[in-house]
Amino acid sequence: MMNTTSFALNLSSVINGTDVAVSGLITWSVAMITLITVPLSIITIIGNVLVMISFRLNPLLRTVSNYFLLSLAVADLILGAISMNLYTTYILMGQWSLGNLACDMWLALDYVASNASVMNLLAISVDRYLSVMRPLTYRATRTPKRAAVLITLAWSVSFVLWAPAILFWQYIVGERTVPEGECSIQFLSQPVITFGTAIAAFYLPVSVMVTLYWRVYRETEKRSQQLAGLIASQGGRTGNTSQ
Repeated sequence: MMNTTSFALNLSSVINGTDVAVSGLITWSVAMITLITVPLSIITIIGNVLVMISFRLNPLLRTVSNYFLLSLAVADLILGAISMNLYTTYILMGQWSLGNLACDMWLALDYVASNASVMNLLAISVDRYLSVMRPLTYRATRTPKRAAVLITLAWSVSFVLWAPAILFWQYIVGERTVPEGECSIQFLSQPVITFGTAIAAFYLPVSVMVTLYWRVYRETEKRSQQLAGLIASQGGRTGNTSQ
């Protein structure tokens, strides 16, 4: 009887000790997540708001290049103010408690804004590439209106790529398969669709950006060498003339 009682007490102590350890680990994880995400969100919000205010108040900043940066700031502000905070809350609570509609709206906004950031970076790379490779012909047509067209295209592609599928996929297949209390994109459970969207939304734009910046780098190096050769030849001619 004493052995049984002793065993029960020891088992209870082990269980209680485990509960305390798990509770401490959870508390530590919550603290770390909060300490990282909250300051990051605040910095993101303040930084992008300052960009937008500067663009609005200073007419000298309203250049074609800065229109792309303004669009990028809007996308990043959405991510920092809404997406990041909702995701942090979701992680800390361990479940989604705002309902299916709010879940789908949040995911659509998150993925559209994230993809718009990539597309705006792509637009910036295209603008810089054309400015370097075709400085005379491109600069003549490089206007705020053209920048607005590219920005609209960047947001439109991002919206078409993500929003309809996220919001209406459950109606297309006839059921919602996301478990209750979770918030995830239903159609990304299919590998083929996941691969296709990853290629279209990230890998293809990034590959194009890398290619364009590489060509810009090579063209810049080529022109630098030509300029150095021209300066050297001019210096040689000046020396011969003085002699």
